[in-house]
Amino acid sequence: MESGINKKPNILIITSFLSNDNSSQMIWDVTKSLEDYYCVDILSKYPVKKEFFNIYSAYSNYEKLIHSYFNILESKFKSFKKKIIKSVEKKTLPYYFFGINEEKPPVNPKRIVSKIDKEYDFILIFFWQGLLTSKTLQEIYKKTKKPLLLIAADMFPMTGGCSYFWDCDRLKNSCGKCPGISSNNENDTTRKNFLFKKEILSNLNCVFLGNSWQINHAKKSGLFKNMEKIYPIVDEDVFKQRDKLLLKQKFNYSNKIVLFFGALGVNDPRKGFQYLLDSLKLLSELRPDLIKNIVLLVAGSGDKVEGLDKFEVKYTGHLTFDQLAEHYALADVFLSPSIQDAGPMMLNQALMCGTPAVAFNIGTACDIINDNTGYLAKYKDSKDFCNGIIQIITKSDTELQQISEICRIQSLERSSYKGFRNGILTSYNKIKSN
Repeated sequence: MESGINKKPNILIITSFLSNDNSSQMIWDVTKSLEDYYCVDILSKYPVKKEFFNIYSAYSNYEKLIHSYFNILESKFKSFKKKIIKSVEKKTLPYYFFGINEEKPPVNPKRIVSKIDKEYDFILIFFWQGLLTSKTLQEIYKKTKKPLLLIAADMFPMTGGCSYFWDCDRLKNSCGKCPGISSNNENDTTRKNFLFKKEILSNLNCVFLGNSWQINHAKKSGLFKNMEKIYPIVDEDVFKQRDKLLLKQKFNYSNKIVLFFGALGVNDPRKGFQYLLDSLKLLSELRPDLIKNIVLLVAGSGDKVEGLDKFEVKYTGHLTFDQLAEHYALADVFLSPSIQDAGPMMLNQALMCGTPAVAFNIGTACDIINDNTGYLAKYKDSKDFCNGIIQIITKSDTELQQISEICRIQSLERSSYKGFRNGILTSYNKIKSN
């Protein structure tokens, strides 16, 4: 549908989360990448003022304030309840259930649908949690009759409720008997959710967008008729190659091997820090000759990482996007030990800066890490992860420069503004006439 002075067609981006800080940068980047071809509107849960962006919201600022107040009370009540009960609970893996009733979305679909007052070519869905379920998608599609492009930030779109399912393969059987809620019932809430989702999605013109690791799991679920690859967008003008020697001089790391990783989620089993610690311990045992030249550069303002006594460790504290990009560029290797992750996003950013990475064979790493861009380690295999580190840092300067160039070239093809836009438009063109 053409509109505006430039007669561009309209598209709508729906996202549950939006803010003015760096956490919403991906949404701003996606909007910028598409606005050369489209008039882009954004619909979020709460209002956000952002110059040059056309943003709608399901709730007002006043309603946001009330919700925040009740959220604080709810959080305090849960904390108090735990102290009173003092029960010893069996530790379970973090399955992350953000919502477990597909028939009752967290926001009334009428609120969202009422904000859609234009004709759009297609609607792009980001970050479902706290805003919508398949029931909401059904109501949006009823009103618009336009293709829905569902970008998967995690595994939630393909399950009966969880965002990460670890070794559980119940999605092949329409979920049920869910370990995440300690259920032995084949027809539990997750089964009902899954079947409800399946019925709705079968009647929508939609496409599941994710990396090959996600798509392989989505195929097992049988929920989606259309699936296409897409990769997180990265601003190639911020995350770019720089003069590594000059950067190392600037930060006093000259003649050092810099291993870079993030500290967010140190105590989260999903982030795999125990495997990283085991790998670094092996590194100190197998190659003690390298240790004196290695600096572990730890990003973020999260918890300190214990167990690194044999290494020189530097903590960056909070980094802006520009500072983060600079640190990727000065690093020799980026380490990503996550064992349950659709991304992580940092892998895509590191490679865009020309920095090779070592990661386990999950998530986006399966697609972007190869012999030319780093080392893809066997799942949960600390020894293989360690082998990957050694293999990269012992390469010649010429080999490392070649790897850096390939990292950048391949990243531009899939994750630059143009690369992401091409992926979106290709997916839309495949389903627009359905």
